[in-house]
Amino acid sequence: MKKVFFAALLLVSVASYAVPFAPTHMTYKSSGDGKHIPVSQVPAAVLESFNARYPNATNVQWEREREDNGVQYKADFMIGNKRIEARFAKDGTFLGQRRK
Repeated sequence: MKKVFFAALLLVSVASYAVPFAPTHMTYKSSGDGKHIPVSQVPAAVLESFNARYPNATNVQWEREREDNGVQYKADFMIGNKRIEARFAKDGTFLGQRRK
């Protein structure tokens, strides 16, 4: 009986680590090699798109990252007590967001 219980416990343990832990709310792939930049270096189209989508954002920090499809701009900011990360293409196209 102990062997069966141990085998079942081992099977459940191994199976739980086999499940991928990808966040379901993430709509883009991050390379994580961004460079923090001041808001003065963010293109006007990106700022316009960001401000239209997130008018109540506070504590906004910007990064510029090189991706396979070109440069992306990432905004890390707060809305209320939630930290959010949003990405934009150089032309201001919204690429996705995720909660941090």
